Amino acid sequence: MWKTSLSGLAAMTTLASTTAFAGVDKVYDPYVEQGEVELELRGVHGLDSGEYKTKVGIGYGVTSRWFVEGYLIGEKEDGDFEVEEAEIENKFQLTEQGQYWADFGLLVELEKAFDEDAWETKVGPLVQKQFGKMVATGNLLFEKKFGDDVAQSDWETLGSAQLKYRLSPTLEPGIEYYGSEDTQALGPVLIGANPFGMERVKWEAGLLFGLNDETEDSILRWQIEYEF
Repeated sequence: MWKTSLSGLAAMTTLASTTAFAGVDKVYDPYVEQGEVELELRGVHGLDSGEYKTKVGIGYGVTSRWFVEGYLIGEKEDGDFEVEEAEIENKFQLTEQGQYWADFGLLVELEKAFDEDAWETKVGPLVQKQFGKMVATGNLLFEKKFGDDVAQSDWETLGSAQLKYRLSPTLEPGIEYYGSEDTQALGPVLIGANPFGMERVKWEAGLLFGLNDETEDSILRWQIEYEF
């Protein structure tokens, strides 16, 4: 009985702990392209702690309004790198581009840990507005963890924003912000396409800086996509 209780407590303690860059991921636009297949690799690295999270996924534009993508998620925290979770992500384009004052979408995610009865769901709106060569994008996600191995969890709010300048078709510099219950980070980002003449390849790289004591001082985020 004591062994079972201690094991459950350990699992809950592990799930309750978070990295010092939790909430830093990517800023989603609200657009969907029917029939598009996407291979994606992205990661977030704490440059001071050495901890990192990596996602590898494949997605498909099922309709002109719905894009679905599946991921495997690996993490390194105080030890070896391990693939620990799987995630399914659904993005819905709610309005036509240019139809209203801004373009709107919806993101719905479900994540499952492999070794525990621990789940996580996220849902929330995606908004993008273009004015001249400037593009502003915002995401507001609501997150909840649940399952037998999860301590009582309330809904939490995750916010992210990006402001970028369309310098050229292949390079867009910008700035990003990420905020959660504990994490706040801000920093520059570069968004590009067709590197070294490789068509259909898109990439992003950002260096974020923690704005409070709970956030890692320096965070690197990167992403590579191949679309066909």
